[in-house]
Amino acid sequence: MNALFPWLLFLHVLGAIVAFGPTFAFPLVGAMGGREPQHANFATRVSAMIANRLVYPIGITLPITGAAMIAVTGRDLTSRANWWLGLAIVLYVVAFAYSYFVQNRLVRRAIEMTSNPPPPIAGGPGISTPAGDPPGPPRGVLPGTSGPPPGLPALVRRIQRGGMATTLMLLAIIFLMVVKPQF
Repeated sequence: MNALFPWLLFLHVLGAIVAFGPTFAFPLVGAMGGREPQHANFATRVSAMIANRLVYPIGITLPITGAAMIAVTGRDLTSRANWWLGLAIVLYVVAFAYSYFVQNRLVRRAIEMTSNPPPPIAGGPGISTPAGDPPGPPRGVLPGTSGPPPGLPALVRRIQRGGMATTLMLLAIIFLMVVKPQF
């Protein structure tokens, strides 16, 4: 084995942990933002900043260290014995491209939609409540507003589905890289 390989493997695994480890927390951050709508924009901006400052820049180093490991080991990607590596590479390209070009755009749109408060409710600044309830709007609605912007719930569902798909691809890549299944 080439003496450079352990160093490349170290950098590759470290990059994967640093880049993609935080993405497993995104659903938790999103759920917290959903339970507290007044903080949803902040939660979404935090996730976007982590993606733009950690996930994408460090994630792009993985093909570099991966290609270097393939080069120093002389691994043949056309060999049937290495089918798992070819599949993992394809899944990585699809997941990374979808996340960067589609998911990133959707998240930016959600941030834009939630950056300004919704319009006031027609007929008055507050919402009347039954006797005994605390004054103010129902849970999840900002005071004096009519709720989330139109289209936001559908956009959030689309972002969630995209996140689930990329997470499943990431898990499949990890499985392939660790198990290296053979036929």
